[in-house]
Amino acid sequence: MKTTILKFAGFAIAILFFVACDGDDDANLPNPDGGGGEEPVTFADFEDEWVRLSLIRDSKIEVMQASKEQIIGSVDTGIPQGARYYPTNSGRYLTVVNSGANEVTFFDTGVVNHTDHGHQNQVRWLDRTVQAAEPTHFTSVNGNIVIFNDGDGSITYVEEDRLRLPESAYNPKTMQLENTVAHHGVGIALNNGKFAVTFQSDNPLPDYDWGPQMVKYVTSDGAVIDDNKGVLVKGIHGSANNGRYGAFGSTEGVIIVDEQDNIDLIPNIDGLSAERFFWIANLKSHENSKLFYGRANNLGIYTIDPEQKSMSLLYEGEDVKNNMFSFHGEYYLIHTNDNRIRVYDANTSNLIAERIVEMANIPDSPITSAKYANSEITKLKQQEQESPVLVCSDKYLYVLAPNRTDIKVLSITDLKHVHTIKLESPVQSIAKNGFSTVGEPNPDHNH
Repeated sequence: MKTTILKFAGFAIAILFFVACDGDDDANLPNPDGGGGEEPVTFADFEDEWVRLSLIRDSKIEVMQASKEQIIGSVDTGIPQGARYYPTNSGRYLTVVNSGANEVTFFDTGVVNHTDHGHQNQVRWLDRTVQAAEPTHFTSVNGNIVIFNDGDGSITYVEEDRLRLPESAYNPKTMQLENTVAHHGVGIALNNGKFAVTFQSDNPLPDYDWGPQMVKYVTSDGAVIDDNKGVLVKGIHGSANNGRYGAFGSTEGVIIVDEQDNIDLIPNIDGLSAERFFWIANLKSHENSKLFYGRANNLGIYTIDPEQKSMSLLYEGEDVKNNMFSFHGEYYLIHTNDNRIRVYDANTSNLIAERIVEMANIPDSPITSAKYANSEITKLKQQEQESPVLVCSDKYLYVLAPNRTDIKVLSITDLKHVHTIKLESPVQSIAKNGFSTVGEPNPDHNH
């Protein structure tokens, strides 16, 4: 009898949830009905006009102004099959990393961020292709993009603000690093102009021969500083970077680098170990957050403080599907397999809100390299991908519904459903682009 009552209660709660989520809930916006003689407010009155959603289909990408639900431009060439895309730090571009084709390309949403205002240019693919040996790992902070090339251990450095220049005036620089070899690694750029890059040891262990065992600094012109400060581990995967500090996940803990050329190891805490899947192998960060967040696949999410060299468990569970920061890094989100969203204050790790949200399925990422097929690396690489069904601005979450034609809009601070964007046809995935304005417009701004 008790089981029956519990099942009925769960069913009733589920019905209430889906009714609430499926309704077009502009009533959850502040002052939805106006008042005092004012016009009723809508979602368009609250979201920043420069927030963009890139709607991705097989053979087409459309860019939508989210607040007005207006398509402002499109291209008739989609993301290449097997490629992965990443929004750049400014919100203007999608960097498309195509390991199988040995190339990197750039989709331009045309949104120009001037902090307190913006401009909208043409939506297009840039006439620029970077050739590299199996480009794989992407990082972006403060306009500095670094792509690690697994095929030869080189790094490609892209200055984002120079992508707007003609190809004849600017080409990203690929650095062939001394004493490196092909491996599944990562490189990051720090604010002081140096890079921190992974390297393999002379004798990597058989179980970890796919990846690196140490981190070294590289100067802005590609010269390797051949000193890893004595930090040597069995394996490294994943990185995070806020410009001041960088972090690398490893079997023995999290390796921290900084602008003073230090390299330190935060040792694993209880529960973490060098066994496969029981170490932090994916990390997330934001230039406006002092904390990093690391994911251990079978254990959960950990908060990492690079300044204090400390680590603590934030969320325990092997069911993490994705995690992300909001536009300006104020919020950090965890998405689990039951489609529960948890929102945290990114700088304190305090839980703000949580709820289950109905959304489209995330398909498995295609693997273009037979070298990593059906391996641990395949799973780790898939965890690096941006969520194709859930993105967030500074105020709202955008959730692709199961029918893939509705995008549910939820307030980020309480996860209440406030609006639904109706699309004319289904999309494969959505990406966040654009930005939120900060401060008052400056009429004297120099363009």
